[in-house]
Amino acid sequence: MPWLSVTLAQAAEPTPPTVEELLRSASVSDAALSPDGERVAILREQTEGGKRKAIVVLTKADGSAAPVRVVIGDHDVKTVEWASNERLLVTISMWKSASGEPYGFSFYGFFLPYPLRRIIAIGVDGSNPLMLFADQAKVLKSQFDLSRVVDYMWDDPQHILMQIWSGRHEAWSLQKVDVHTGKSEQMELGTTSTDFWMTQRGVPMMRFDSTTRGTVSIQGRAPGETAWKLIRKARRDELDKLPDFDVAGPTPAPGVFLVAQAREGEDARVLRTFDIATLQFGEVVAQRPSRDIEEAIIDEDLKLLATAYREDRLEYQFVDPKLAAHFRGVNSYFGNTCNVRLYDMNLAHTRFIFNVTGPKDAGAFYMYDTGKRAVEAIGDRFPWLPPERLAGMEALKLKARDGTALSAYLSTPIKAAKGPLPMLVMPHGGPELRDKYDYDFMVQAFAAQGWLVLQPNFRGSGGLGRAFADAGRKRWADLMQEDVEDAVAHVVALGRADPKRLAILGSSYGGYAALMGTVRKPDLYKAAVSIAGPSDLLTLMATVRREEGADSLSYAYWLKTIGDPRADEALLIRGSPARRAGEITTPVLLMHGTEDSTVRPSQSKTMADAMFAAGKGCEHVLLKGEGHTGWQDSTWTTVVTQSAKFISKYI
Repeated sequence: MPWLSVTLAQAAEPTPPTVEELLRSASVSDAALSPDGERVAILREQTEGGKRKAIVVLTKADGSAAPVRVVIGDHDVKTVEWASNERLLVTISMWKSASGEPYGFSFYGFFLPYPLRRIIAIGVDGSNPLMLFADQAKVLKSQFDLSRVVDYMWDDPQHILMQIWSGRHEAWSLQKVDVHTGKSEQMELGTTSTDFWMTQRGVPMMRFDSTTRGTVSIQGRAPGETAWKLIRKARRDELDKLPDFDVAGPTPAPGVFLVAQAREGEDARVLRTFDIATLQFGEVVAQRPSRDIEEAIIDEDLKLLATAYREDRLEYQFVDPKLAAHFRGVNSYFGNTCNVRLYDMNLAHTRFIFNVTGPKDAGAFYMYDTGKRAVEAIGDRFPWLPPERLAGMEALKLKARDGTALSAYLSTPIKAAKGPLPMLVMPHGGPELRDKYDYDFMVQAFAAQGWLVLQPNFRGSGGLGRAFADAGRKRWADLMQEDVEDAVAHVVALGRADPKRLAILGSSYGGYAALMGTVRKPDLYKAAVSIAGPSDLLTLMATVRREEGADSLSYAYWLKTIGDPRADEALLIRGSPARRAGEITTPVLLMHGTEDSTVRPSQSKTMADAMFAAGKGCEHVLLKGEGHTGWQDSTWTTVVTQSAKFISKYI
């Protein structure tokens, strides 16, 4: 195939990757298949003459014509998608103007670089390139982000739906944009609290309005209705999903959507139909015992193709058994050791693009033709990170001290020395998230230090059934910590980890677990790093109550998950590391974004103040201008390098 790239094995002995290599932009940013399956668009970054160039490669899927190269320029390229069989959309980030002036904004006397995000539309032969909204000088000048597509409107090859910010109304505006001219017209204006819309064949039918801390009001407007009506309120989690009402997408039936939800008595989220007109749920479309349905794959005709769930790796349940057989064959091709993600497909379901990742595979795109039963490489996303440079991962099965079955993932550095190794324990955030068998940037960065990295799925984790998650309610300071400790003990008992060289690091809930772990077991860890972690559960709950309201879904969730400040006051005090700083003997590093609205930076300051008041001291780093997630690469570099430097002093 004309785009097939072959990564030659390095002759020299492999070395672990540096942080800079792990954060380097992908050489193949994205790939997309046209609706008819005849063309493939590949978004690349390359350096020519010492200058970076973003390039779109347009080629026939069957290789029958020479590829067309369209040079985008010196920009970060993000995504590529087909608006129709004849028009392509490329999302870019621009960090500086034509004169070289950086884009960004001032923040308390500091200039923070921030890119302009734009979409460029081009023809299949590279002709008629234009920037969407190019005719609106005021919009281009005032908007940082003009890249939010709401609906590609496959039934209308001329237009797409986008949302842009209306400074005049302080609200998002839904715009119908012509992909051939770049011109737009407003279709609808949201409220000041509107986040986004969901549509069905170009018609807005759901609108999501939210508060700053995560309570979302889901509004609906069925076909024939003129006013929005409240469907329900829901809580948004750390992945920006609505675990109690996760809308997967529309169906072919007017006003009917697919929603993932776990009802009372059900142990996992299942996929059901939901009728906006009647506000009633319909039949169960897909389910998996004790595993949440994580995603629905819906094609451009709004037909359900498959649903995704996780064991250790990503798995799919297909509607069509023939496609299930093809997918098993593709998984076998990759040795049943990778996560083969359905990334794109044509309308006929005869050609697919897969994004393949794994612990030792940072990512690559492949095309599969069902007629030929052939897998063909489109491009290795990170060719400088071949498998031999990456740490391997193994799935561990173990028993907690009370006999409960637990899972964890253990990554081993390349060229590991013989005998027990130093180990970094990395409890995940959420806490109702989970770790998985896959490529992980932070795991690779810390394994490159020569450390084992352990990721336990403790009780309270999500994705493993409601009973498993519920077992962690109000057990932050004891049972959930015991599961982490038991996972550590399991690896030590295997002779893999050196019990005298253990450290713990986590972010969000994982940061809390790192701090609480040092309270419970002062001699277990030689260093602890808390990134955006809570430290005082009473003040945390007070903040949620003040900002969300005592009657909010968000506050109700945390009452159930952490505890009631009145009824469970002793529990919350006992479970607050800042109130037990005098018991900590482990060196502690605290890191927190100054603009974190999920866990306020005051939580880390409270911990730092408590440590100094107890005569312990600690290191405290503020990440200027950053929130809870979505950090810039420079911030990730700071977090990883400073954490590694700190931990290295002790293990």
